Amino acid sequence: MKDLVELDYTKAHSFVEKNSRIGFFWDGWDIVKWTENENGFTQKNGMFRNNKWGHSMKIPMTNSGTWKVLSKYV
Repeated sequence: MKDLVELDYTKAHSFVEKNSRIGFFWDGWDIVKWTENENGFTQKNGMFRNNKWGHSMKIPMTNSGTWKVLSKYV
């Protein structure tokens, strides 16, 4: 299993703010990682964003009120 880092509310907001340039943003209480991909329109997790297609990966909030993010992004 890949290494995960658990972020509390404050750290999660800081994380998204610092990593918005590489495609992280908020969708309600979920953190989303969006990567441009011209084939995104055919993918289950495809998303049209900023006039481009891409692939999205949602990171939902856990029952304990934290988010578990892959360590390679932190």
